[in-house]
Amino acid sequence: MSGDPGVAAVLLDADDTLYDTRAAMHAAGAAAASRLWPQADPERLAHAGEHFRSDPEGHFTAYARGEIEFEEMRRARVAELAAWLDQAGEDWWDAFEEVYEPAFVEGLAAFDDVRATVVGLRSAGLAVGVLTNSSGDYTRVKMEASGLEGLFDVVCSRDTLGFGKPDPRAFHEACRRLGTEPAATLYVGDQLATDPLAADDAGLRAAWLVRAGVPDERSRRLVESRSVPVIAGLDAIAGLLERSDGRFGPGEGGR
Repeated sequence: MSGDPGVAAVLLDADDTLYDTRAAMHAAGAAAASRLWPQADPERLAHAGEHFRSDPEGHFTAYARGEIEFEEMRRARVAELAAWLDQAGEDWWDAFEEVYEPAFVEGLAAFDDVRATVVGLRSAGLAVGVLTNSSGDYTRVKMEASGLEGLFDVVCSRDTLGFGKPDPRAFHEACRRLGTEPAATLYVGDQLATDPLAADDAGLRAAWLVRAGVPDERSRRLVESRSVPVIAGLDAIAGLLERSDGRFGPGEGGR
């Protein structure tokens, strides 16, 4: 990579990159489903949070593509969950949110490596921003709940940009707001297709964050063919950057 430009900024995904959205959604979804539908199948209730997050009908993907708005997406997911639990037939949105939202916010926590990594990068002179497919208002709630508010130079969301990942325009506009060129920006995220691969397609440098487990063989070969490193935590970002000029290093701390 000796011909690569220096990295002037780092752009991060938010959900399951900065804070543990997965765990918070699983717990909050299970709590809301158990409260609203105690008569539902106990085995399904035990997995209601996981089902809610999995979004089998792809409503969040439709939101990211700009086809529906955020509240419409959330209402559709609640309706789908109710149907999966054989509780369809009425609008459960308000009742679900009343239980789900406080439980989600209370259960949301930043990963231990976030603050120190971001502070270190900014101290080294790099701009650090966030690019998320969530909404701006909800991202502010999550940042505050996880203690990360005010930490980043810019926070870009699907609704504030008008388009979401994997659309290259989302990455390019986030870079513009950071004040850097795509080729001089490192993007890190956990969802393979919409994060590192989409960022690479958009002309950014990219790294795939895999906090637990190891990539399957097909995914590993795919990222290797793109020269996209796999890292186990944000604290490995420093190992991707040579301290002398900000270029990519050998990927120490990765997998």
